[in-house]
Amino acid sequence: METDDTGRKMEEELGGNKRLSETPPDDDCCPICFGPFTVPCRSNCGHWYCGSCILQFWNYSSASKPCGCPMCTCMIVNLMPEASLEQQPQNQEVAEVLKSVRRYNLLFLGGARGFIQHKVRELPFFIKRIFQGLMDPDTNDTYIAEIRLFAMLLSIIYRATPLDFIPTGGIGIGRVFDCSAIILILILRLVGIYRRRRLMQRVRRLAAMELLQE
Repeated sequence: METDDTGRKMEEELGGNKRLSETPPDDDCCPICFGPFTVPCRSNCGHWYCGSCILQFWNYSSASKPCGCPMCTCMIVNLMPEASLEQQPQNQEVAEVLKSVRRYNLLFLGGARGFIQHKVRELPFFIKRIFQGLMDPDTNDTYIAEIRLFAMLLSIIYRATPLDFIPTGGIGIGRVFDCSAIILILILRLVGIYRRRRLMQRVRRLAAMELLQE
């Protein structure tokens, strides 16, 4: 596959003459969950992680940037699953993780060409992740900056078209899009706080029920 070939070339450039292992060390564990490897994946910097662990770690970072390696802070632009996984029968969980790994690789391999060919196609996935991040009360301000930047790009596209159906009230179309983005951010953040509160209430009820049963 073109993606795998590009990944191997990039690993050779990053790793120099150092030969990267094709399998995780037998006496090692995933540095994220500290458990045995499940769906082992090697980063382009040579570190091994559970496929689901490194993808979940990436979910807490910026949606538009590669994941930073937890071990060396190198940008992970390619994840290589253990070769034996492709040669053995896969259950549904393993297949889903491998599919997510391939999607991740498509997002960040190939430079500008990869951006045009894959990131645009994955735009709904990015928007979904940004919305999920905005609903998380513990998230950082990166998602807020990204959605405001996205609103600015929409305003530029709107100006470049002959369309003129959005009332601006004299404040300018750029300000209209920016204010709309801020309102959307506030709504999503309130929804996230409400969901967090409902979840905490449910956890307390379940804990109380377990105490009563004991």
